Amino acid sequence: MVVLVVSSIVLGLSIAAPVGPINIEIMRRGLTYGFWSAFCVGLGGMSSDLLLMAAMFFGAGVFLTWTWVQVILMLVGCVVLVHAGWTSLRAKEEWRVEEGYERHSKGQALLSYIRGVVIAGTNPMNLLFWISIYGSVLSGALQEENMFRSFIISSMVFLGIGLWNANLAFFVHFGRYLVNSSLLKWIQGIASLVLIYYGLKFGWIGISVLFNSLAL
Repeated sequence: MVVLVVSSIVLGLSIAAPVGPINIEIMRRGLTYGFWSAFCVGLGGMSSDLLLMAAMFFGAGVFLTWTWVQVILMLVGCVVLVHAGWTSLRAKEEWRVEEGYERHSKGQALLSYIRGVVIAGTNPMNLLFWISIYGSVLSGALQEENMFRSFIISSMVFLGIGLWNANLAFFVHFGRYLVNSSLLKWIQGIASLVLIYYGLKFGWIGISVLFNSLAL
């Protein structure tokens, strides 16, 4: 049981750890608005993961394999990420870490959460994980007719994702106190460009999938 718990947590960490749009958005929000805004992005991403996990658990994951569903999700992700990156590039932030700055960040919590939901729910790599890797791991447990084992795997995977998101938000929040405003601005700019890159990548994948399906 201990091995099962640890391996499932590690599996969750392996989903969340690679650099991708959700991690970039957590860092961007953390640098701009602080811990809670960054953490809410992670919570939004986890909400999407929870829905995908439930879909796989109850056998509805086949819906995600439909071409038109994948294309719509990828194009929505493209629009959201490009808009987020472009808006951030054009914004004229005053890079000061002060009390008023923290109060301003609280109003960003809901927006950060919604953005996290959309980004995670439209990420092709995230969808691929839940359909393939997690689906195969879960199906093995379900074939053994061990619902408790399936529940432990799902819960620990989710815990691993949460641990990564919380640690990243915490690190970015306190890390921004150690650098000057000029460096923060450069990091913010780079993060915004990376978001635009991922958005364009999602759009290209979505269009490619659409044209390939029409050609068949």
